[in-house]
Amino acid sequence: MTRPKRFPLAALLLVLPAFAFSSSPPGASAKLVVKNALIFSLAPNQHEPFHGYLVVAEDGTLSEISPGDPPAGLQAKAVWDAGGHWIIPGFLSAHSHLWQSAYRGLASDQTLHGWIRSLYIERAIKAAPEDFYWFTLHGALDHLQHGVTGAYNFAFGGITTFGFGSAHPVETDLSFNENQFRAEIDSGLRFVHGYQPGFSGPSYSTTDARQRLKAFLDWIATRPKSAAYLSLMLNGATAFNDTYDQAVMEAALMKEFNLANESHYLEPPETQGEERSKFRWFVDSGLLSNRLIFGHFIHTDAYIIDRTGHAGAAMSWNPLSNGRLASGVADIPAYLKAGIRVGMGVDGEASADLADPFENLRTGLYAIRDKYESAAIMSPYDVLRLHTLGSADVLGVADRLGSLESGKLADFLVIDPSHFGHIFDPYATLVFVTSEPDLERVYVGGELLVERGKLLKHDFAKIQAEVDKRVNASLLVPN
Repeated sequence: MTRPKRFPLAALLLVLPAFAFSSSPPGASAKLVVKNALIFSLAPNQHEPFHGYLVVAEDGTLSEISPGDPPAGLQAKAVWDAGGHWIIPGFLSAHSHLWQSAYRGLASDQTLHGWIRSLYIERAIKAAPEDFYWFTLHGALDHLQHGVTGAYNFAFGGITTFGFGSAHPVETDLSFNENQFRAEIDSGLRFVHGYQPGFSGPSYSTTDARQRLKAFLDWIATRPKSAAYLSLMLNGATAFNDTYDQAVMEAALMKEFNLANESHYLEPPETQGEERSKFRWFVDSGLLSNRLIFGHFIHTDAYIIDRTGHAGAAMSWNPLSNGRLASGVADIPAYLKAGIRVGMGVDGEASADLADPFENLRTGLYAIRDKYESAAIMSPYDVLRLHTLGSADVLGVADRLGSLESGKLADFLVIDPSHFGHIFDPYATLVFVTSEPDLERVYVGGELLVERGKLLKHDFAKIQAEVDKRVNASLLVPN
């Protein structure tokens, strides 16, 4: 296939038919028209931004996106003139722990293991299932306020202990997952619900895990349908258990229920040798496939990289939390060269502390340039793509999200470039200069959810007060 030519912006405006898309019948009324915008579509065949408009259909998808002005006679319930402001796809986080926004700033001098003790053992396990509704709602809304319109959420599974290198009992009451799922729906954020299958051991078998998972899937089936719910995946725990049975259990659940799996793997430097020795478990069990996402995936070696690439597996890159916890720098250029699919995540707000994709872009790009001592190793466009279309690909939703194209969901951000000054390179400005105050509007499905940092569908102050009350109450529970 011949690669499409790249046009300079001036020339692009002379070839409108090549970039005009429409799926709406003549005379149909649209939900929303946004005109007079500089659009960064991130579509694979559309590198250059263009001045144009977009049309949102009644079902919340993009029916048209094109350079120029909307055609005369186009009917819409609402028309908004962007005044030349910039439009980009909503950011996608391929790795988030929404509930952790209730516990920001913990263990500031600790690496992963000490941080886990502080968060999980000393605090989170004292909270009740209903608390996690409020914690998750808070985190989801905070993601939206920062321009993250969709996320993989590692739901808290109700574990009673947590650590590394041993099996752990699991809470059999599904109310933890149910409360978090309801919060995800209520927030308006698009989400993949990450389900913790439990830790294989003498008191918890594959049969137990299967029954528990089926019960939760049956419960989901009773809920009203929502376009916010993208899918369910497993929160893999193979690296956190000392038995191969964990990998076998997860592989069996993935096969029976047709699920993907995101597994934290090779994150902390302290246990990298032990975790690398478990790579054979991923291979032998069948976990290593195009349905597997490695979370963090920092302390790899040439063999692991090669096998992962050949298997078509993916990874989620989390620069903010990796830096905060001193975990190290993932070798993203090497992974991409090996054929590993890469998405980006803002991780949990108790380890990254802010769900800010602009900070995540900069932190990641700077870390890679430092690692290679090269400013040419990765471009602003490259890293922006990883946090949008790259994350969509990793999560299996690139047909619906990650770029602004006809037929995809109308999830997009409006950025006010008023104080940017002269624009030498719009992608460099997006990544190097843009920050949260420049985020003017956040749309999901063509619905305006955030304007100038203010949530329009929720009272965030009341939710924050509820979260604070519940965190304080849980801390009074004795160990």
